[in-house]
Amino acid sequence: MKESSTGTKNAQKDKRKSARFKEILQIFVSYNVLGNLSKQEHPEKVREALEMLGPTFIKIGQMLSVRTDILTPAFIEELKKLQDNVKTDDFASVKAVIEAETGLALTDIFTTFEEQPFASASMGQTHKATLPDGRLVAVKVQHPGIKEEIMLDLSLFEKVLPLIKYIPEASVVDPKEIFREVKSSLADELDSLKEAANGKEFYEKNNGWQIVRSPIIYEEYSTSKVLVMEFMSGESIKQFVKGEKNKESKELEEHQKMKKFFGDTLVKNFVKQVFDDGFFHADPHPGNILVQLLAPSDESLKEKVQTKKHHQEKRVGATDIVFDYAKEQELPPYRLVFLDFGMMGRLDADMIHKLTAIMDSLYGNNVKAIGQAILRLCKQSGPVDEEAFFEQLTPLLEDNYGVSIGEINLQTLFFQIIAICHKNNLQVPQEVTMLVKAVATFEGMIRELDPSISLVEIATPFAKKYFTEKIDWSFELKRAGLDLLYSAKAAPKIPSRTLDVLDDFAKGKTKINFELKKQNELLDRVEGMINRLVIGLILAALIIGSSMLVEFNQRVTSNFVSILGIIGYGIALFAILFLAIDILRKRKKK
Repeated sequence: MKESSTGTKNAQKDKRKSARFKEILQIFVSYNVLGNLSKQEHPEKVREALEMLGPTFIKIGQMLSVRTDILTPAFIEELKKLQDNVKTDDFASVKAVIEAETGLALTDIFTTFEEQPFASASMGQTHKATLPDGRLVAVKVQHPGIKEEIMLDLSLFEKVLPLIKYIPEASVVDPKEIFREVKSSLADELDSLKEAANGKEFYEKNNGWQIVRSPIIYEEYSTSKVLVMEFMSGESIKQFVKGEKNKESKELEEHQKMKKFFGDTLVKNFVKQVFDDGFFHADPHPGNILVQLLAPSDESLKEKVQTKKHHQEKRVGATDIVFDYAKEQELPPYRLVFLDFGMMGRLDADMIHKLTAIMDSLYGNNVKAIGQAILRLCKQSGPVDEEAFFEQLTPLLEDNYGVSIGEINLQTLFFQIIAICHKNNLQVPQEVTMLVKAVATFEGMIRELDPSISLVEIATPFAKKYFTEKIDWSFELKRAGLDLLYSAKAAPKIPSRTLDVLDDFAKGKTKINFELKKQNELLDRVEGMINRLVIGLILAALIIGSSMLVEFNQRVTSNFVSILGIIGYGIALFAILFLAIDILRKRKKK
């Protein structure tokens, strides 16, 4: 009886799986999801299809909505319209998940636990609770069965991907590569212990940096489906920006001042995360940053931040007095709180060094140096024509140099740079892709806070600071000394070498080697032209020969020979039609 029950459950599961697969396949075909995604066409159809397929695919769309490195701005804007439509779980379900994960009764872990969540998303919902020692905490609990549902949908989605080989010209983006990255990201988000470890590291590196705060993570209470962290009150930074509408002139002026301060702080902190820590928040959208107004009795109001040092010299009589001092400034009664550490990026020392070179070149407006730095950063996936790469990159960088955030669309700029890289067989590393995504997400919020901020100007001092701290000066000096020594030894030989070259010119011994760009492509075209010419000659001969056969007048063989001539006409006509269609198709493609 037990075996029969198990068999029935398995049959029902297989039936649901089969029905879900048919549903995914039918919607993908109806809306041509893979074709539109591959060729980056009709983004509204892709969005509609993802909405119809439910939470897993909505989450995939939301993750893609910040991938400015692979999707066009039109696709990005359309996918941003995707919204979670998630029903909250009842308290009994939440209680069951927590107790199953921890092996303890809910009342043994928390003295109070609010049954209604104060936040809910596609992965889980968050409740306010109190620990036995009185600490207020936020408890993030995964929706029951969400992990299994997402894994099932992903496995079925993977079965649909082979259809990509039937899509003509699907070369703009590779859905298989996108799927692998999304699957990895979703797996990380479904593991609360990974988010807990990320949150703890972020707290250690950033909590207390000027007005930046981060919740304490309580790893001892967290599991793979339950995350317990310090409860942080506040409103989203987006709501804070909107709050200026109903303010009087004096309050409005203070509000504008705070917006600029927040923008400056967030940009500096983000640049510090990248260049100092090598560990950055990869999803810094407005919903993940709270503005917290401190109570007058809060002790942290007394905190001060040290501003930059000042150097001053003063002459008193015959004595010069030199002194350095640093100003201290009181922090405002606000704190910026980072939340949600499911998506974080990491950069090793070598990658930071390469990014530093790019920032230094950007600040110096040296297009050649920027291009060389990008070439060192990327991996080559094929032959690279550096001259063509620089020709495409130079006008783009010159048009955008020194432009503030308010005057530039970073999403479009990053997409154009990465498109140039892809066009020239340059593959951007995954960690840089994540950084580009984070910066593009960051852009919209900073634009609303202070459009006049220049990321390059703020990032460059951090890049230079990293460069001066990390560089091995003894090694660099030795290398520079050796280069100078080799140059000094070679200098006396320059006049004699010049005379040798001039002598070779005079005697006619000089050879000039020149490289023909894209010679394979040119030879292929020449070969195609010759082949068509040969085919044309053969067709002309066939038509002439067929005409002669049709005119053959011998009584015995006239019918047979005439038929051969007509067949020759047919073959010639078929070949001419085929060539005409092929020429028109290629011309239309161009």
